[in-house]
Amino acid sequence: MQVYLPVRRHCRCRICGARQTKPRHPDEYVIGPLCTRCGRRNTLRIDKWADSKPWRRDTCRCDGYHFPHRRGSLWCYHNPAYPVDEDRRLFA
Repeated sequence: MQVYLPVRRHCRCRICGARQTKPRHPDEYVIGPLCTRCGRRNTLRIDKWADSKPWRRDTCRCDGYHFPHRRGSLWCYHNPAYPVDEDRRLFA
């Protein structure tokens, strides 16, 4: 069974332009999120450029790694060259 973690949202401050990631959309917060650089509230917006990057599509959450990783990396189960022999599988 795969456990899907919530996708973090890339945000930018409208005032100072600082980049940061939040667990939810800035509009979903009851009290607006605080900008880490200028300290103002309710100034964050979604960074469309960062959200449309291809690394968002290639994220894999299989049991090859204990963290979200790029699909097809060395120990990822979706890697076509993933070791089938028992000796190397013991280290995964």
